[in-house]
Amino acid sequence: MCSKEKVKGRASMQNLPVITRGRMGIVSAAELLWFVLFLLMFCWIMGNYIVRDLKAFETIHLKPFEKMWGKKLKRIGLHLGFIGIICLNLLFLPVSRGSVLLRTIDIPYEHAVKYHQWLGHFMMTLFTLHGLSYSIAWYSEDRLSKLFDWAPHKVANFAGVIALLAGVTMWITSIGWVRKKYFETFYWTHHLYIVFALFMTFHIGEVLFNVTFCGLFLFVLDRFLRFCQSRNSVGVLSTKLLPCGTFELTLAKSRGVKYHALSYIYLNIPEVSKLQWHPFSVASSPYDGDSWLKILIKPYGGWTLQLQDLVSAVVKLGRCPSNINAAIEGPYGHESNFFLQYEMLVLVAGGIGISPFVALLRDLLQRYQRGQPNLPSTVYLIWAVQKSEELQLLGLIPASTICPDYKLKFNLEVHAFVTRETSPFSLERGSETSDLHQHDRFKMPRILASLIDAEASKHPMSIVAGAGNNMWITACFLASLLGYIIVYLLINLFIVQPFEQGSVKDGNSSGSIPRWITGLFSVISMILGVVICGGSVVSLWNFLGRLHQNTSGAVEENVHLLSTSDNDGTAFTDECADRLLDPSNTYFGHRPNLRGMREVFLNYLRLFISFILHRFRSDKSLRHRLLLLHTMLCYILLRLH
Repeated sequence: MCSKEKVKGRASMQNLPVITRGRMGIVSAAELLWFVLFLLMFCWIMGNYIVRDLKAFETIHLKPFEKMWGKKLKRIGLHLGFIGIICLNLLFLPVSRGSVLLRTIDIPYEHAVKYHQWLGHFMMTLFTLHGLSYSIAWYSEDRLSKLFDWAPHKVANFAGVIALLAGVTMWITSIGWVRKKYFETFYWTHHLYIVFALFMTFHIGEVLFNVTFCGLFLFVLDRFLRFCQSRNSVGVLSTKLLPCGTFELTLAKSRGVKYHALSYIYLNIPEVSKLQWHPFSVASSPYDGDSWLKILIKPYGGWTLQLQDLVSAVVKLGRCPSNINAAIEGPYGHESNFFLQYEMLVLVAGGIGISPFVALLRDLLQRYQRGQPNLPSTVYLIWAVQKSEELQLLGLIPASTICPDYKLKFNLEVHAFVTRETSPFSLERGSETSDLHQHDRFKMPRILASLIDAEASKHPMSIVAGAGNNMWITACFLASLLGYIIVYLLINLFIVQPFEQGSVKDGNSSGSIPRWITGLFSVISMILGVVICGGSVVSLWNFLGRLHQNTSGAVEENVHLLSTSDNDGTAFTDECADRLLDPSNTYFGHRPNLRGMREVFLNYLRLFISFILHRFRSDKSLRHRLLLLHTMLCYILLRLH
């Protein structure tokens, strides 16, 4: 077996951040390059249009009510609108969570969302300028009433006004501070994308709709697959309540549902709210079990507090089956375990943000136990919490149980910081404790209550998922595309052609189908193609998945796994070997000084390079390179100070 090469400190352009602060968020070198190229392409296209129009305006004849500057303004607005339609085609691609395109290039949805934001701001700027250009020109011609025209065989202006109003509403509520402060408003107004896309189709007609077809089609297909998956009721295998208020849910899944250590899901609990969906990181490794996955939830807002009350009531009553049902979308995330290519991992988390790293560490331990090659040799975990009782979350990693000799296989260093306590008194019931008791308390956390419902295995997560089997996703895509073509041809054969032939017989020269209706037919063809033909493939996919799903075997496996989970460290064993935290690596009363850690590391590196320079002073080529690196480090340290 050939070993893969580790990444040796040189970041690729996609992973090299060049902008870390600002409204654009964190921007890598590759993203900045594409952004600049995109703007240059926009300038080049607009420049070509303007040069061509200047030549055309030399011979143009104006109508009595028209002005030359108004004519030029409308032509510029027309070009801006067309480029906006191209952006509209790209706009829906990043928000297709299970998009085949995003999975092929391994850009997860949570990273691609910022591309949607950039495109949205740019597109709405173009559409707003498009609308203003025509409004100003028509106002100068005393024809502002044209905004309300809905001509059957020309551009439906009023449909464009409605689409623009819907788009501006979404645009305003998506501004950073508005979205953060009024997220519910942002979330619900963003559903106006249906109004926006529909009336934009009425405005541009069938021909220009084809320009946006690709992005809209992939988004509709992804939305349909998400709908099919979320209709399936998922059983909750076990629930555990921890003293820090966090609770753990173990969800049943089909064996065909694959995920990675850094995957996440969207969760809906109908008993709490049928409309609210919330993302949660997976807190288990795929090697832990084929028929379930775990998530950690800490109550913060109204939805999570209501869910905590529901789980607490069920657990304390000991009701089995628990009758807690969930709806799931996902799992989503990277298509590969990209973290395995690095020699060293530095993990920084705060509070419940430790969840994905719980999954990552469990995954590494499982891989080391299985003897897999080319794994990270050093892992640093820096974790900050508010209260010491939250430290018990690391008890969900039974390190010595999963891999008894893990300390011999790789270096794992954990540093925990408790910011709102100056001493570990909260780990004791008394205020005065001996050092021995403090050490005991670090290895004796507990679960307040737990409940196991093995019968929930009969209701696993659906195998139908937008991020599911590539073969089935491809089949759904091809079937939906074929369905669109068939429905479109049938509409033209039985509706459009008979109508036009009847109009010709009646002597009506303008009796063709109105332009906005042909656009509506295109939308209907796309939706019916996805629902009917794509839905047929989804039904077959779901049927075969259930046929191969061994429910009885999954029940037996889950009974065994969950019955032993309280003894494998998942429920906090008392063995000191399993404790990743102790008083020696836990710090109270302050936050981690990441800047100071970085300066110490760079100073050590600078001293090491100085030593190498002294040892190899005769090698001029190597000395020149090291001297350059030494100078760069000194400059960085000076900037840090």
